[in-house]
Amino acid sequence: MHIEEQISDEGSVEQVENFYPKQVIWGQKVITLDTFYASQCRGITKIVCIAMCFFAIVLVCGSQPVNDERGPALFFCFLGIIVSFGVLLEYTFMLNTHITATCGFIMEAILYVTVSVGLLVSGILMWVFCAAHWADMNPDWATMPALATASLFLCAALYFVEVCILLNDARRCSWRPPQTTSSVLPH
Repeated sequence: MHIEEQISDEGSVEQVENFYPKQVIWGQKVITLDTFYASQCRGITKIVCIAMCFFAIVLVCGSQPVNDERGPALFFCFLGIIVSFGVLLEYTFMLNTHITATCGFIMEAILYVTVSVGLLVSGILMWVFCAAHWADMNPDWATMPALATASLFLCAALYFVEVCILLNDARRCSWRPPQTTSSVLPH
């Protein structure tokens, strides 16, 4: 086991050797960190999803409601932030190595599809019940709901991209060579 940093009793960090993944001793426990995950494609998309969901929350809260169309939008934006942050922590602290790849793939895909569909439905609700209403009644108040609707659609598209990246990685990692069929019977 390679330990990169060791934290002594005084709280100072001792550099031992440089290895990947980074391992740190903290309170008599070895913590393994994937420090490169946040700078890779999947990590960057999660950070962009978190930022875009936060931006969508700000825009949805700034729009004048007609009924309760902001509730689902705020719920699914918050769920998107929690899911992306949780998955980012899962891969950074390498917790994904403690579960099977199939189980991790299914859980992550279900979460992304749920958030993507929820954001899409929330965007449609915001468009139909809020942006279209204010466009007819008071066009000055239609700008913020229209921007909120666009941000919800963009968030849904980002989570759809997350699903596509996840499927691409799963397909790439689970490739099996083709089996040749022979017409010759074994002896």
